[in-house]
Amino acid sequence: SEASITPADCDTIETEAGVALDLVNRHRRDGYVFGLFRVVDAYKQYIENSSVLYLTLDVLETECPILSGRYWEFCEYSDAYSQASKSIQAEPCVFGQCKIVTYTSQWIKKTQKLYGFNCTVSPVPSDVLECEDCPVKIEVLEVTEQHKDIAAKALEKYNSESNHTSHFNVDKVEKILK
Repeated sequence: SEASITPADCDTIETEAGVALDLVNRHRRDGYVFGLFRVVDAYKQYIENSSVLYLTLDVLETECPILSGRYWEFCEYSDAYSQASKSIQAEPCVFGQCKIVTYTSQWIKKTQKLYGFNCTVSPVPSDVLECEDCPVKIEVLEVTEQHKDIAAKALEKYNSESNHTSHFNVDKVEKILK
């Protein structure tokens, strides 16, 4: 039988959208945890004792690395400008949009399952974040092999000077700031 797709109220769907975003973050392996900025669009499709939720969410990158496993609600958002020092411009924030499809079965404890997602994000252009009073600018650089070597040497030094019985190794360099 044909199942109808009906618009969902974006204000009341926020809890389910937050759960869906946590499911997306758990499937990602690179970058930083996405936080929910707002629900742009939401549709539900009811099929017998199940429902499919189609979401379009505006997201912002948080300060939590994706490998931390933290939920987006417990992560802070990057500021457009540093609060610690008004004379230094902070790194640009990253924003974007995620299209997410989840599946919920009423028979299996109403657990929301991720069916699929596609997120497109980009940094806020630096000309939008111009800070005339900032004598020092910070820019994000592309990660190179040289940066990976520098990180590995720094961690090697830390390992040799620490009293830890286990040693650390560089898995991946996420971001380079200049």
